[in-house]
Amino acid sequence: MPMPMRRWLWSACTALTVTACGGSDAPRGTGASNDLLVIGYDREPDTMNRYATHILEDLESCVVEGLVTNDEQMRIVPLLAAGIPTVENGGVTLRPDGGMDVTWKLRPGVTWHDGVPHTSADVQFTVDAINKGDWKPESVDGFDRITGVDTPDSLTAVVHYRERYAPYQLQFVRGTLPRHVLAGRDLNTANDYNRAPLGTGPYRVKEWKTGEYVLLEAVPRYWRTGRAPKIRQLLFRFLTNTTTRINLLKSGEVHMVALVPWDQVRGLRTVPGLRLNTVVGNGYEHVTLNQRQVPAFADVRVRRALAHAVDRPLLVKTILDGQVEIVNGPIQPLNPAYEPNVARYDYDTATANRLLDEAGWRRDASGVRAKAGTPLAFTLITQSGFAIRENVSQSLQQAFRAIGVDMQIRLIDGTAISSLWFKGEFDAMLHWWQMGADPELTLFFAHDRTPPAGRNINFVNDTALSGLLYASDRAIETTTRHDLLRRAQRRIAELAPEIVLYNTAKVDAVPVTLNGFTGNPTNAGPFWNVHAWEIVAR
Repeated sequence: MPMPMRRWLWSACTALTVTACGGSDAPRGTGASNDLLVIGYDREPDTMNRYATHILEDLESCVVEGLVTNDEQMRIVPLLAAGIPTVENGGVTLRPDGGMDVTWKLRPGVTWHDGVPHTSADVQFTVDAINKGDWKPESVDGFDRITGVDTPDSLTAVVHYRERYAPYQLQFVRGTLPRHVLAGRDLNTANDYNRAPLGTGPYRVKEWKTGEYVLLEAVPRYWRTGRAPKIRQLLFRFLTNTTTRINLLKSGEVHMVALVPWDQVRGLRTVPGLRLNTVVGNGYEHVTLNQRQVPAFADVRVRRALAHAVDRPLLVKTILDGQVEIVNGPIQPLNPAYEPNVARYDYDTATANRLLDEAGWRRDASGVRAKAGTPLAFTLITQSGFAIRENVSQSLQQAFRAIGVDMQIRLIDGTAISSLWFKGEFDAMLHWWQMGADPELTLFFAHDRTPPAGRNINFVNDTALSGLLYASDRAIETTTRHDLLRRAQRRIAELAPEIVLYNTAKVDAVPVTLNGFTGNPTNAGPFWNVHAWEIVAR
């Protein structure tokens, strides 16, 4: 998912003070401890509702747990579920009519933070709320293939799919909605829940001060351990400016920064008291080309030309300080479904110019290409305050100008950019997708998975590709599914619906005294096991 940021600088408060200057009662601290861990965070949530947010769910996942999660080795592991249903263990039944039934057994003894038991009725309510149609979650993918949920008992939810759906194991990775709190309500306006959701997780929301921070407090008796997490409070400070965030980390006012910008890694390696935890990310940075918004992008020759115009090795060597690897598609090498033999768009301005000539775009007196009086021009949006993306955007602008394409840059704060990409109201966007452990691509590239049904914000519409993607979704057998996904990756590369740049290596800066932190390559994020963290004196 995109990683938006807000253009907001932390005001000049007294050194080592974690509160805002305006007199908030947020906690104060001078060093990481089990009383308080301060996280310098690069964006403010648009909502704490995991099904509605358009950004990564780090804060939300500390509060609201899924039936499953992805661990640090990219395995899908049970959380609120007692186990993972499969065909082999009898949890999945493949019906003769082509559909399937998935039986989720829930862990006994789990309660919401208000003491009400978490039950199969919550699973059923979640599906009904998403499929009812009067609420707009971030994505309905998978849910719109569910015909209903039976609840034979309080700990059993039988989910009925109209067709076979291989990615079913991550269907409820975002958790469930509390039926006893939200039944009969408009989820679009349930701001008491959306700003402080009821969950089953190790933390709950104590305070959200808009534009400044979210403060989480430990739940007294967390169900996995029977006690409170060792770290009693987590303070997420919204520090969207890269320099500010890193400087406060160096000074000790911030104890931890997740997803350190790659150009800042070198300068943090020698900072006392910090450990840099690095994992290869299951995601990729790219430029989305919105074919609905920009008619020129509907021509594959234009898309390929733009891809050939980018000197990716130079970007990685200079702006990215060699911290990432060039990749050529949406499924990353650490995934078993990865296909290495795809069309590649190496830096080649001669080919880029030839393709644009063939497509009928001719340079005018200004040097900008045009066709039928329309210039080949568009605007790229990306996050303000993120120095790397701002610099990459400028490099792209120069690269496209060299082949006669006029690209303007628009920097947008995190909340605004989230709504723009979801509505498809942009020409092009520089961002990343952080992917889950399952290699599903339908959500991103099938013709009918444009928002809110999915994340096809390229608005690519290719019958052959959609056929491969849906066939892969219906292939429960792993070998068959991976073969279909490899064919889909080759088709995506041929279509060049987006300009693929590089892998999203994940570097998290944490205190050397923080035990239990592992990081995570998937979109589960670094807080996936926050309940196990502890500050230990050294």
